[in-house]
Amino acid sequence: MRISNLILMLLVLVAGLAVAQQISRDEYLKEYEARAKYMTSIYDTASGMSFNNIAVRYAHNIDIAWADSMFIDTLKDPHGDMFWMYPCINTYVLGKGKMSDATKAAVRNAWKTYAPYRGDTENHWAMYYASLFIAAEQWPGLPGSEWYNGKSSDENRMEAKDYLIHWIKITTTIGQGEFDSPDYLPEYMNAMHLLANFAQDAEMKQRGVMMMDYLLADFAAEHLDGQYLGGFSRIYEPAVYKPLNSAGSAFAYLYFGTGAPTYSGWATFAALGSYRLPQILYYIATDRSKPYVEKERKRVRNVIRFGNEKNPPVYKYTYVTKNYGLGSLQGGILQPIQQHTWGVRYIYGRPYTTIFGLHPYWSSLELGMFFPEEIKPLIADVVASKGTYNNPDKWTGGSPFERTFQHLNTLLVLYDIVPGTTTEHIDGFFPANLEQRIVDPSGWIICKAGDTYVGWYPLQEYEWKAEKSKEAQVKSGTTGWPGAQKEENDFWRLRSHELQNGYVIEVRSKSEIGSFEKFVASLRTRIPKSVLKPGSVSVRYTTLNNDKMYFAFPDVRTLNGKAVDLSKTKLFDSPFLHAEVGSEMLTMTYKGEKRILDFKNLKIVE
Repeated sequence: MRISNLILMLLVLVAGLAVAQQISRDEYLKEYEARAKYMTSIYDTASGMSFNNIAVRYAHNIDIAWADSMFIDTLKDPHGDMFWMYPCINTYVLGKGKMSDATKAAVRNAWKTYAPYRGDTENHWAMYYASLFIAAEQWPGLPGSEWYNGKSSDENRMEAKDYLIHWIKITTTIGQGEFDSPDYLPEYMNAMHLLANFAQDAEMKQRGVMMMDYLLADFAAEHLDGQYLGGFSRIYEPAVYKPLNSAGSAFAYLYFGTGAPTYSGWATFAALGSYRLPQILYYIATDRSKPYVEKERKRVRNVIRFGNEKNPPVYKYTYVTKNYGLGSLQGGILQPIQQHTWGVRYIYGRPYTTIFGLHPYWSSLELGMFFPEEIKPLIADVVASKGTYNNPDKWTGGSPFERTFQHLNTLLVLYDIVPGTTTEHIDGFFPANLEQRIVDPSGWIICKAGDTYVGWYPLQEYEWKAEKSKEAQVKSGTTGWPGAQKEENDFWRLRSHELQNGYVIEVRSKSEIGSFEKFVASLRTRIPKSVLKPGSVSVRYTTLNNDKMYFAFPDVRTLNGKAVDLSKTKLFDSPFLHAEVGSEMLTMTYKGEKRILDFKNLKIVE
């Protein structure tokens, strides 16, 4: 049955206090159970043919006859490929000891006759093979004639196991390819959750538990108030400008107790499972008492054309405080279509809690790097499923003409765009709900978002456009650009048409610098010096911390006169997480506590 309004109010209060005051293990587990109950309770009574509705009834041992009937009906038209495989096998295992023989037979028949597509991305394969592994264990000893792909139970199990071990090794040696995605974290979480909960193979079960820890550690160290911080491999609109809309935020609420209480189809199976977050990760996710830097190394998705290296490195830098996080990737094309190169996210002003910029680029060259299909029709094929890809006003995407240089809470961004490129402008996103947005005579654009202050110094001329979100346009029936009045728009777009371009970003909080007025006065004394010529784009800047930064496009970075070598970046490097490239290990540290994930020897050391 549905959770009461009183419990919901308490959950909202707990979520709001989680960052401010940490709790004991017993208290954490008690509150976790309440959140899990809240997230699954809606499915106890919901109608309709949904795997969530069926699975929750099996797990809670209610309306079993209804669940059987709906499961059989659902299996009459299987579709969704690996997105069908995961909830189907999870629902089956949850209900296996309760469902009728007819229901069991219907599930078995579906895995014999429906041939799901394996997909073409890292998250697809993780879900596909994790689901296939559990299914092969559930129906052992069957010949290929009893499986959709003509392979026996043993063959399917071994193929799935081999791939999953291979993926885990790559991830723990050179990093994930679809890394740190607020929208694709759930796919990996659910794949590993299957193993952690249901694998009969003890080693695969252990791998599932350890990868749950690994993925959540990665999230925890770059997390603030339910939001993933930093640059991302993939993110959709509107989640890119409404951060709590990302599916990953549901996992922050479930495991960390932060963000907003939410029902989430993606997190339902996790909320039904037996995995529990280690207490050290709860502490890492919620302790923001001191600012810190999180450096990480990931990998580019497999490059199949127009490159000399299969998986070039991705260097990620995130500065985290109790009020905001400023994060960036080094720039360039690191992931097709939905890359988010940099952004500042803060705790003020839901749902618009971010400021960021980009070059809204697209090309068949970019797609041809990563997709094996014929290049000429690729843009049309991608636009059919990712409608914003060739939109000059889009808010996601990387560019070969964009690079960044971050040190602490200062970021330099440069562009050297070739004429004729799609597109010939750069954009910046500024929420309309900012307390202040000042265009100062010094050249700085200075914003106040609660106790977070953001300065943006454009290196070239620009213009403002007031816009409504696409969701608001659909709801109100408006199109085009609305008027400039603040109450009539959701955000402001800064647009600059100069091809040699860039900006300087400074972010501080009240606790770091004092009053907003002091921040404004300090910025007025810090004016960047730039060279903006085709093939020669650079900027010199002395930060509010008096660090001297020099950045020349594409990859010359010096800090206080010393060259910055990104290639020395470790897999994880922060006060909380440490991992060497190639190590297959992750060490989590919090005060006097330590937890080591040793994938070479498949053990957890505490």
